[in-house]
Amino acid sequence: MSTFIWIESPAWQLDFFGIPHRIPWPEGAPVPDGQHAQFDMAALLSGVESCVNAEPGLIGPWRGFLAAAQHFDGMTEALEDHEYSKAGELLAEIEKHHAESPYSLFHQAFIARQCGNDQEAVRLYAAAAEKAPGIPFIWDNLGTMLAENGNREQAIHAFMNALQTNPQDQVALESLVQLKAAVKLLRDPKDPKSAVVVPMEQFKAMAEQQLGQIEQHPEQVLAFGEQLLKDGLIPEVGVAALEKANAVQPDQPRVLVALGAGYRMLGKFEESKAAFSRYCELQPQDPWGPFNLAQTLNAMDDKEGEKAALAKALEVDPNIQQALGIHFELKGENDIEKENRLVAFAEERSAWMPLLIASSMARDRGDVATAVSYVAKAHERNPKAEEVLLQYAAMLGDAKDATTLEVVIQPAVSSGRYTKRLDWNYAQSLRQVDKTSQAIEALRRAQMGDAPADFKAAAESAIEHWTGLRAQSGAAMEVHGSGQLLRPLVLALEDGDGGMILNPRQALPAQHKFPWRADGNEARVKLQQGQTGIGGAPTSLGTFVVRNVTPATEGNTTVECRVEATPDGRLTFTAGQNGRKLPVDWEA
Repeated sequence: MSTFIWIESPAWQLDFFGIPHRIPWPEGAPVPDGQHAQFDMAALLSGVESCVNAEPGLIGPWRGFLAAAQHFDGMTEALEDHEYSKAGELLAEIEKHHAESPYSLFHQAFIARQCGNDQEAVRLYAAAAEKAPGIPFIWDNLGTMLAENGNREQAIHAFMNALQTNPQDQVALESLVQLKAAVKLLRDPKDPKSAVVVPMEQFKAMAEQQLGQIEQHPEQVLAFGEQLLKDGLIPEVGVAALEKANAVQPDQPRVLVALGAGYRMLGKFEESKAAFSRYCELQPQDPWGPFNLAQTLNAMDDKEGEKAALAKALEVDPNIQQALGIHFELKGENDIEKENRLVAFAEERSAWMPLLIASSMARDRGDVATAVSYVAKAHERNPKAEEVLLQYAAMLGDAKDATTLEVVIQPAVSSGRYTKRLDWNYAQSLRQVDKTSQAIEALRRAQMGDAPADFKAAAESAIEHWTGLRAQSGAAMEVHGSGQLLRPLVLALEDGDGGMILNPRQALPAQHKFPWRADGNEARVKLQQGQTGIGGAPTSLGTFVVRNVTPATEGNTTVECRVEATPDGRLTFTAGQNGRKLPVDWEA
């Protein structure tokens, strides 16, 4: 019979499994020192088993832990295979023998998170952290959950707890940077690996020291202050820099604008008002001066002052969209009275932006003819403005006016003076007027040269949709507010769940390729979100049908499928065979 001894071990794994640090250990086996990631679990179980056999009346967690440990390997395999229903069953067995251990609570939390039950996951991670406060990865998971659900201060507290145990915890450090509770700095600007993470208080002290070193150089001080305000991390130091710049060069317009914005960030509204008011005196022809003043007056709840400042901004330039939206109290509603007031204002001031806003309002209430007439008038007043051309193209598509689209919009597109947004709107409108081939040609031309990569991808996706080579599910997926897939994307088979295509909590956008065996010249791929038996019933996303498959002369006919999921819950599907794209469709 194996012999054992009682030892004291500082290994953190003992806390995780919810057992004391005085443990039975095989005599002669290396004693765990707690400094290494690997822990000899087999030795521990051997020692516990010897202890239980030698001491039938043993009091403590040992018998329960030994029974629970029979399921640990199965748990690991189930989680690796994303079989969360099976993992839940194994956890229930573990709980019967060794209840409420940090191990069990942690994995229950993980499964709850994978099923989209964030509130329960937070509760369970917090309970695990309370029982084993010295384990950083428990705090990291708790902090991640809190951050994803908008609880910034609590998340920071969790990550700071992780760092108390392991100051080099990269998950905690990177998360604090994302939460703007720490800053990542490069010791060597040319070497990304030279990055160090600095707590915010330390970064503030460094910035104050740097300010002291450059205070005799006004331009450097000004640029330094503006950059700190732009970063938004330590605006108080940015304002201090700008105050120094203003003391050296008072009434410099650039400094006044930055100071006004900085004071407003700090809640110093009287100082912000004074800075912007002085700027307005010095630069009376800049409409953004009174507009910025209006924003500060709004923060001060000075309604009359805000109204007067907005009126002044529009007096200088009646085409400031933000000022128009606030001045006319536009809140997204289809208010025809406000629409008429915008049109009257546009006529009074010979303005074009109010007409664009009125055009959008008319379109939203279904009056396409009026929407087109407003934007046409705006085009007469400012025929070269991209904002006007963009909306004009969209309205002409709605109105099915192919003639004006070709006469007015096509020459602007061909000129090459505008961004790819105009190419996009023009192609979409051509599609609306049943000129799909011309729409495809327009996007193909726009993809050429140094077009942005995201535009090229969007254009290719649109072309595939229009030519039947891409299909979109009519059922939206469940997506977490943080932009993650809430539940897994799974193949739905006749006899139950199939393989997992996209993992739960995967950041979106995401895509995945997988093979599918076709039946003759057609393949039918059914997808669902969620797994049977866990986290609520699966939601059907419909069936994607692949056509024109070439049957294999021997063996299986394999089709390569690809799904793409976006943060807005859209799921699209494409398929190919031997390098050839195949037509696809979606069925509810």
